[in-house]
Amino acid sequence: MRKQEWIGTVSIITLVFCLCLVLGQVSFAAAAERESALHRIQRSGVLRVGWALWFPWTYVDQKTNKIVGMGPDVMEELAKAMGVKIEWVADSWATLSAGIQADKFDIVYPFTITLPRALAVDYTDDTMRESINFLIMKKDASKFKTPEDVDQPGVKIGATLGSNVEYHVTRLVKKAEIIRLKSQAEGLMSLTLGKVDVLSNAGSGIADAMKNYPTTAVIKGSLALAKNSMCIRQGDQIFLNFLNLFIADMKETGTLDRIFQKYGAKREIFF
Repeated sequence: MRKQEWIGTVSIITLVFCLCLVLGQVSFAAAAERESALHRIQRSGVLRVGWALWFPWTYVDQKTNKIVGMGPDVMEELAKAMGVKIEWVADSWATLSAGIQADKFDIVYPFTITLPRALAVDYTDDTMRESINFLIMKKDASKFKTPEDVDQPGVKIGATLGSNVEYHVTRLVKKAEIIRLKSQAEGLMSLTLGKVDVLSNAGSGIADAMKNYPTTAVIKGSLALAKNSMCIRQGDQIFLNFLNLFIADMKETGTLDRIFQKYGAKREIFF
């Protein structure tokens, strides 16, 4: 082999080796990027849970200053099953999906299924099914007897911004005015102060509100069905499979029912 041919051959081999090395590094980076949250949580020992205010699901106990509710109780069971600790990450209903996508947290629970959300995140099997209804002041019961009575010009309907309730109300309400509020607490205050005529919420929130605000009442008749599930990063099938097995176990052992009953709720709530 001539010297020039030998040099050319060595150059080609070197180029191929460098190319394989680069491709290997890219593949390694891609694999790392695709790592399941399940494995990362186990490695770090921390489960990051995104949350937003929703009674009786997730709220802060004023006496202990701890995050409590049906959601935290279920997440504590999940953390126990995984052998890790929880890191709570506060957010809002309008940005929880974006938080999952941006890797601010590993999971959100509860998170109700809607088609727009499903374009950006993945859902587990549902843990609760409940109706979406209208909450009113008892003094207005003769004025608002059916959901159809609410959807009239001049009526103001409160809905939490970014919630699944807002999504359904926006689709269904044609004549009334929708007032978008930052939180469930602001919605209840707006209703009791007369800033809105009606407040839209899911069954569990309606039941909790009537218990704590005896002057309120529910309008019978479901607007839509809400399915509460766990929400994770889209495409993480490994974590999704584990969570669905965890949910099935919680149902079969009655643990999920016991948690809901602790807060006066159940797996199906319809008005």
